[in-house]
Amino acid sequence: MTELAYMTLSDWGQHGTAMVPQSARIREWLGAAPFLFATASKKQYDGHASLDRTIVEHIAPTASDRTVVEIQSLHDLIRDDSLLSHAITVLRPSEESDCDLLAELVVSGRLQKVFVVVHHDSYPIRVWLDAMGATNLHTGTSVAPIAPVLREAAESIKDEDYNGLSSGRGKDAIVQLVRAFEPHGYPVDSELWTRAYFAVGGSFGHAAVIAKLVTEMQRGVRHRVKPRYREEIYDILLARSEADDAA
Repeated sequence: MTELAYMTLSDWGQHGTAMVPQSARIREWLGAAPFLFATASKKQYDGHASLDRTIVEHIAPTASDRTVVEIQSLHDLIRDDSLLSHAITVLRPSEESDCDLLAELVVSGRLQKVFVVVHHDSYPIRVWLDAMGATNLHTGTSVAPIAPVLREAAESIKDEDYNGLSSGRGKDAIVQLVRAFEPHGYPVDSELWTRAYFAVGGSFGHAAVIAKLVTEMQRGVRHRVKPRYREEIYDILLARSEADDAA
């Protein structure tokens, strides 16, 4: 199982006052040099005033102690059916393809230890990291696992994502399940439902659709959907989750 941790850019920098101590904390978590970093674009990394390069130089001040590659080059681990046992720091991933690749590498166990610098707390990669149980190095905490009954709901949504989730059966599933769960203490909250979907292996593209729909529901949009489930769907999924736990 991959060991995961992260820190947001704002927590790392704190208006220029905390970069040195926070970088020391990251180094301590990563372990001994040399340090491996993955950036979205090597061209941008090598360019003028690169933020990624600033981060790297703080974490690994000695040039000979660091190696920087592009995130997409990690595809080689899949092609070669290999495992990266050395810790890696992934710098501000935001593109869907980069985030999906990172998720695939983690779920398949090809990365042993991963630290992620998150560009902003609102970015989907942070929600995914929380769904995976990653440690927030700034606070030293991790988010509680998704409740089993909510995982069942997320699995039901994932079962429909092959045809997309923005319309049809996929949209029907999202809207009805969110409505059905609200009276049972699960708020109409886009991050909660997105995190649940990530927890069952959902992709970043589909997660964005879930976030959009649930956010619209939060704002009071009444989506018209066709009935997909019985009225007691929450109780059905609760019983299923309890049966799974007892098995």
